[in-house]
This record gives sequence, structure tokens and C-alpha cells, in this order.
Amino acid sequence: MERQNTSSGQLQFSGWEAAQEYHFEHGLTDGLPIVPPTPTKVNAMLDYVGLSGDTVISSEITRKKSFTAEKVAINAVLAGCIPEYFPVVVAAIEAVCDREFNFHASSTSTNGITTMVVVSGPYSDRVEMNSGAVLMGNGNRANATIGRAVNLVKTNFYGSIPQDMDKSTFGHPGKFSFCFAEDLQASAWPSLAEFKGFDSISSTVTIFAANAPLQISIYGDKNPKTFLTATAHGMIGLGPLISEVAVVISPELMAYLDESDWTREQVQEFLFDKTRRPAREWIEWERIDHPESIGDPDQLLGCVSEPERITVVPGGGAAGAFIDIISSWGSSRSVTKEIKVRR
Repeated sequence: MERQNTSSGQLQFSGWEAAQEYHFEHGLTDGLPIVPPTPTKVNAMLDYVGLSGDTVISSEITRKKSFTAEKVAINAVLAGCIPEYFPVVVAAIEAVCDREFNFHASSTSTNGITTMVVVSGPYSDRVEMNSGAVLMGNGNRANATIGRAVNLVKTNFYGSIPQDMDKSTFGHPGKFSFCFAEDLQASAWPSLAEFKGFDSISSTVTIFAANAPLQISIYGDKNPKTFLTATAHGMIGLGPLISEVAVVISPELMAYLDESDWTREQVQEFLFDKTRRPAREWIEWERIDHPESIGDPDQLLGCVSEPERITVVPGGGAAGAFIDIISSWGSSRSVTKEIKVRR
């Protein structure tokens, strides 16, 4: 007899199409077809991580929502995940409930941000995540369904429904799914997981309240100071004192950084310094909401308040000298959690 870990009510449908229409009619999908969450599929998710359905993965303080393993597993099935992806989804849901992430504000803002999931460490290879060409786009089941599961939890369980609690002016395609892996082979740097304080065999998720990416094209120069200056110019367009920035650097440019012995910390420091401008310039550009609050117009203001708020990640296709800049929103801070794997 099949062990039942689930407590949610069960529905029966005449077929696949009827199940799809039910989920569309009741707003239980992101607009794309879903995988019906049968007890067998949900239990497979729970068994893989060794959790009972009523285990609380994490709780969100503003709406007083407790994210149980069962509810998260249901949405992982809906998204098309297989059980091997579920530890990543669980870690991501743990992370979004951290108070620094400010999940409620990022789920209701008109800004249109989404939850971006960056996976670092050996588990990304184990589940065949994409860290190379088209890493932020289509074509990889793990990337697509893990990111989709996180956003379906936000919609179906937390209640961030488009045109209702979700008041995004525009939104962007990352609201379907925004998930990719760090390229661990593209650089001599320690992994992002290690940089965040974990050991070399650990895998992590780092989540951001992310705007759409801004791609910077770099051609004809292998000097890190040159192409990072171009990157800083792109960051300046984001405005002063934003919460955080993720900078994804393609392997071609990472090779030039390695050749020049640049560390991740040096990249952070360089970008931070290059984006600092006198307050009067930001005021002239009309990028400061309350210029009267600026005491010294010559004080230097950067895009972020400190270098540590710039997260640098190697990734992308081998061909193409590009850098992606992804800004975070409001008071949200990125959060990193370990992926806990039993098998």
C-alpha cells in the first residue's frame, strides 16, 4: 500500500485536459500547463528529502504563513520538477522566508521583480543544471522547473497573484522562472558557496529579489579594467544606493580575469569604486528622490552602499564577451542557504 504523506484534499478528474482546465480556471498556474500533483508524485518529493508533509520548512512573518513540505512539494510537482530537484526548492523556500529577504514587500511591489535562484556547488552538476549557454533562458528542465516551483509557491500558497497582490507595473519573464547555476569550471575562484562561508563540498542556493538582466557587450579588449569600467557604466544607469547587484560574467571574460590574477573581491571593489559619483551629479541627473536630504553635494554615492553588495558569478556560454547586470529591489537582501541532500 502506498504511504500517504499528504493531508491536502484530493480531486479526481476525467483526464489530463480536465485537470489542466481546473488549474487554469482556479488560478493555480502561471499561465502554462502544469503536471497534476498526484499523491504518488507528491510523496516521491517528500520521500527524497525525508520530510513528512506537515514539516514546516520555514515561516514568513508578515502574512504569518508557514510553508509546509507538502505545500511546497505540490507546487514542485505542478512546475514539472523531479524528486532530485526538490532539495534545491526546499533550500530556496527556506531562504525567501529569511527576514533580510523581505519576501512580502518583494511579492507586492509595483517594481515587478521576481525571485532569482542561483545554485552553487557540486549538486548543480548532479542534477544537470545549466551554467553555460542560455543559462538564464529556455532548454534546461532543472533550471526551468526549480525556478518555476519557487514562483508557483509564491503565487499559489503565499498569495502573490498577478493583478491582485502582485501589483507589478510591467513584470518580466523571470516571473515564470529565473534560476541558473554558477559555472564552477569557468574560473579559478572558489565557488560562490565557499565565498558565502560554506565548505568546498557544500552546495547552496542564493536568492535575489531580481529585476530583469541588463546585458553589457564587451569587444576588443582583454584588460579587466576596461571591461569592468563598461560594466560600472551600466550599473550607474541603475541609480544610486540600490540594494544589491548580481554581476554574471561570461567564461571568455573570466579567463582574462584569471590571467590577470583578479579575485572576486577585487572585482567587487573595482565596480564599487567606479560607480561612486558626487551626490551633485546624481542630483543633476535627477536620480535622487529627496535631494534636499543631501548635506554635502560633494559626498560620493555609489550604486550600492558597500562592495559586499555586489555578487559576482561566473556563467554563460563559452562564445561571447558579455556581462549581465541584475539589480535587486528596495530593502531586500540576498540570502544564501545550504542544499541538504540525503542521498
